[in-house]
Amino acid sequence: MSTTHRLTGVAAAVLLVATVSACTATDARTEDTPTGAASTAAVTGNPSDGLRAVRLTVADGADAGAAAGRSLRVPQGWRAEVWADADGARMAAWLPDGSMLLTTGDRGELLRLTPRSGDRAPSVQRLASGLDDPQGVAVTQQDGQTVVVLGEDSRIVTWHWRSGALTDRRVLVDDLPTGGHGGKFVAVRNGIVTYDIGSGTNDSGADRQANPDRAVIRQVGLDGSGDTLLATGVRNGEGLAHAPDGTLFTAVNQADQQPYPFHDGTGRYGQRVQAYVNEHPNDQVTRITRGAELGWPYCVPDSRGKPDLLDLGYVRQPANNPDGDALDCGTVTTTMVGLPAHSAPIGFVFTRESALPQAYDDGALITTHGSWNRQPPRPPSVSYSAWDDDSGTLGQPHTIVEGFQTASGSRWGRSVDAVPGPDGALYVTDDTAGLVYRLTPSR
Repeated sequence: MSTTHRLTGVAAAVLLVATVSACTATDARTEDTPTGAASTAAVTGNPSDGLRAVRLTVADGADAGAAAGRSLRVPQGWRAEVWADADGARMAAWLPDGSMLLTTGDRGELLRLTPRSGDRAPSVQRLASGLDDPQGVAVTQQDGQTVVVLGEDSRIVTWHWRSGALTDRRVLVDDLPTGGHGGKFVAVRNGIVTYDIGSGTNDSGADRQANPDRAVIRQVGLDGSGDTLLATGVRNGEGLAHAPDGTLFTAVNQADQQPYPFHDGTGRYGQRVQAYVNEHPNDQVTRITRGAELGWPYCVPDSRGKPDLLDLGYVRQPANNPDGDALDCGTVTTTMVGLPAHSAPIGFVFTRESALPQAYDDGALITTHGSWNRQPPRPPSVSYSAWDDDSGTLGQPHTIVEGFQTASGSRWGRSVDAVPGPDGALYVTDDTAGLVYRLTPSR
């Protein structure tokens, strides 16, 4: 789930391929099959084995703000530090010189954070201001030049990066729809930019007839040519990342307050049952191929009999698709990895070829913002999902960073993005505390 783009925003800056083949669901169970008791008893969080609380240190020159005196739970032997303070810190990407690009959402700025030696905080340079809700950011190479790609509220833009400055601004796509889940997330590979356009509503079928498109993923060339539709029914695909096999994945915020979808003799069909709403529908991480359909708002992920939340089929949404006339849920692209409902995944990046330790260097990092209307609140976190080369799939995520939320449900911070650094550390952004954390693994 997610709030509007002003509150939950963007996706990871990673790479995309131009053409891929279609994949559809093979496990669409009927609404009349109550497989076990899982309809209201799904898992409530990812496994988080072996974490310990570590008090945050503060880099020289950084202002810890709300994180002062706080701890994060991280893997055994890791250190945790407030590395930089930056209001509204959202999405991050690395430049070739080892400095970090950082978007700030409704603050309207693109920042450059340059590491300094010792225990000092990075220097902070404002590269651009007056931007319109900058969210997704990516860095790529084209014709021997470094290109920065940015998603603003209504457009996708690029710059060349030369001599420590942004030059040659180009608008690739303009006049994109705004409002609702309006933040634009980007990924780039082989001269092709992929971007998402989230839904304007929580669960209205009117979005599926909107012009211009809503709830879609699209592609455009770095030269602004060939703007085409890639996938539909994607409510809010904030995470975009390229897997080791070259295929595109997305992390999706699913709908809130969904009616009970099962004809199981309980009399609850079509009602809003809080026990069901708390744990359903699952947020999603899944492969996107050309022509993919993710079902929103007609079909919702069905986790019955799947305690690991892997390989989920779909069930018809009672209000929008009671008879299956709007969409056959058996044709919807299977959800490879389900996430605990209302996790609100934003950051999503694959880690192969990173400098992270072996336990985390061949999978995906999934950064969640936490719920906004679930009780008790779903906490923000960073999870790791291992990649399997043989099957080309991700496994069940395991939480590796948590602690932004107290036992009472109050929060002092909210994670947004997690990116491996060139120094082998993990950098986590936090738009609530306005900070970037450096988490350094043991070696």
